[in-house]
Amino acid sequence: MTPQREVPPDARELHRVISASVRELLETARLEAQAGMVDDAQLERVIFRAAAPIVHSLSSLTDAQRGELLPNIVRVMLAAFLEEHAR
Repeated sequence: MTPQREVPPDARELHRVISASVRELLETARLEAQAGMVDDAQLERVIFRAAAPIVHSLSSLTDAQRGELLPNIVRVMLAAFLEEHAR
């Protein structure tokens, strides 16, 4: 059995920011789609707005640290997407 490590507060906060950003992205995309056809420019704006809090959360890290976190960030984003999609 693998011992569980305690998750640092910064990691919990990043997880919260990523999950909230994915939820906002999906909700905004749904609302935009209800209003009519969504073009590439609209979609790009929605993605950019949802990504901003994630990028801001990582801004104090070095390039190397961000690179090390990238696989986990992608995993959390995908998990948040699936959780929201299952609702």
